[in-house]
Order: sequence, then structure tokens, then C-alpha cells
Amino acid sequence: MHACDAYKHSPTLLASHKGLADQAVSIGRLFLPLADHRFGQSHINSQDTLPERPMSSGSPTKPGLHEASAPAGLKRPPPKHIFKGHARWVTSFVFLHDNRHIVSGSADSKMRKWDCETGLLVGEPWKGKGGCIWALALSPDGKTIACGSSDGSVRRWNTDGEMSEDVWMGHRDDVRSVSWSPSGGHIASGSDDGRILIRKAGSGEIEVGPIETGQGWVRSLAYSPSGDRIASGGSNKMVCIWDSNTGELLVSPIRVLDATVTSVVWSSDSSKLYSASNKFARVFDSVSGTELRRFEHNSYLNSVALSPKHNILACVGYGGIAQLWDTESYQPLGKPFSPEGSVNLYSVSFSRDGRYLAYGAIDNKITVWMVKDIAPELLVCTSIYHPSG
Repeated sequence: MHACDAYKHSPTLLASHKGLADQAVSIGRLFLPLADHRFGQSHINSQDTLPERPMSSGSPTKPGLHEASAPAGLKRPPPKHIFKGHARWVTSFVFLHDNRHIVSGSADSKMRKWDCETGLLVGEPWKGKGGCIWALALSPDGKTIACGSSDGSVRRWNTDGEMSEDVWMGHRDDVRSVSWSPSGGHIASGSDDGRILIRKAGSGEIEVGPIETGQGWVRSLAYSPSGDRIASGGSNKMVCIWDSNTGELLVSPIRVLDATVTSVVWSSDSSKLYSASNKFARVFDSVSGTELRRFEHNSYLNSVALSPKHNILACVGYGGIAQLWDTESYQPLGKPFSPEGSVNLYSVSFSRDGRYLAYGAIDNKITVWMVKDIAPELLVCTSIYHPSG
């Protein structure tokens, strides 16, 4: 049996095992890391006693995005492009630094490069080794893509599709998450073996670890923008924050109580950590681990991403869940921008300039949106907000 079709990766068995057969329809990859973390880049009903409505955190410093609405009667434009070509579900993707191209990875063991302006595939598919591609992360200089695979390896590619000859082994199971340090000097990887390895990006030498997380499967991983911490989310329903230089646990494990932590992403100032688990995106104080807020959805989430240009959180998940949130007013921004047919979505990311947003899905496609089409309110708020300096 191929590694991708083993029990723990089986859509039906996983859904049944977690009591989600009615939520997870033909799901190939339940717990995906964030493909392109802003800074990095199931399920039991909640018994949580915290309030389900957002908790107050003071007045926003900018006008709430929900306060300005799109002109009445206007129909939202369709997606800019829908990329088709992968033979199996799209597990991860990254926007390149030119704000024009996307590189995607799939359970079909191939990577593809797409042009967001023309909507076309660039060149031939990149054929690597290592089985299913679970995680991609772009280096801070935009030149190298780290790839985590089902054979437990980490490989590197340049953005033209040339794979480095070095193959980094060390994990005993699938590598589900990868993240670059902000300096570009290190690459962290998280695996279903429950461990995190931190390597020198140039040589692959393990400098920190293995960190035995105790989190079960490490399904999400992200470096903080400050570079001194790494956040990880596991199948044991906990978020952990580690010292990236020593591997020491800095914050007592944050238990989200209800589900595998499928995605983690840091705020730009490293003060907050966002996570996805069950139907909630949660916000934590990254020093104390205190939950500050939660954003509730109608179905289970797989991925969250923060816009690099606006105060926007994007959340995607099962049944086509796709929603933007204003991170200052804590209100939904615009209507859901779901695909047709309630397709399960696995990964979401913004382009660096904030113009594009894309998500990958179980239907083997990547859908690219113009953010201004999803959230026309944003244009109004941007024009009326003038920073005081």
C-alpha cells in the first residue's frame, strides 16, 4: 500500500475514527499545515466553557472593516482563476515574491507553477521523489521552497523547478509542516512522529532537536517573526510554543479542548498566535497562552492566514467554509467566498502585496481571488484611514 493510502491518511477511516463521518466526505488530508504561513506559514464536539461570542478587547485603532459595506445590489465577481491540473488534492501552495506566481504541492507527488495573471501553468509539472507532498514553505529571500513529504524527508527546490540533490532525512514518519526562520538560516519541520527538527538551511545539519513535543502528530508549525520562537499544533489538541534556539518549552501547552490543531500563524509583532481547530479560529497571547478571542464557523477549519497588508484573517475548511474576518473589530468581513459544490478546502494564503487570496481543495484545484472582489469594503476603509504616524 502506498504511504499516502495508509490507515492514518485514509479519508474514510480518519473521519470515522474521529467521529466525523458526516462532516468529512472523501477527505484526503484532514489536518494540513498552513501552506504559506504569513510568518513561518478531528474532531470532537467542544466541551469548552468559554463564551462563544467574541470577547471585548478595547477599541480598534482603525475603522472596522465591517462598518463600510459594498454598494447594494452588486454581485460579487467570480474568482480570477481556477487552476486545474493536479491528479489528486492540493495539499499546500506558496505565493512567490513576484506576487504573480503560485507553486503548489499535491498528494499526486508533483508540484506545479502557475501564473496568476494569465491563469496558465508555467512549464511542466515538477516531478520529485518522496511520495505525497504535504507541506511547502518559501524562504525569506524568495529563492528556495522547502518541501515536506510522506517519506519523512525534507527537500528543497528553486522557484524554477530544480530540486536540490540533498535529501534531508531524520523523521520517522510523514513531514506535515515546514517553516523557515525569518533570517533564512534555519528550517524547522514537524512530523507525524511527534517531533520537531530544526536544521541549518545550508547544510541540513540538525542544530536543535529532535524536540519530543508530546503532541501526537505535529500538524502545523510556524516560526515567529522575531525568530526566537516556534509554535506547533498537534493531534493531541494542544498548541505549544518553543524556544527556537534551545528547543525548550516556553509556554505551558495550550489546550484547545476540542480538536487537532490544523494551522498556526503569528501576528506581525509576534504578540499573538492564531490557530485553527474544530469550528474555531482562536487568538492567543503568545507570552501567557491566554485565549483572547475566537471566531466561530459552521464547519471544521483546516487553515488560517493573515493578510500582510490589511487587518484580515482568512479561514477555510470543510464544506467550502471560506470567510474573512476583521482582526480589529472581530466581525466577519463580507460574505463567504466559497466554491461551488461545498468542496472541502485545505490551505489558504495571501500574496505578499495583499492583492490575491487563494485556496487549495480536495477537488484538485486552486482557486485564486482578487481580495478587492471578495471584500470591496476594504477599499472604502483604506481610503478613509490616514495613519497618524
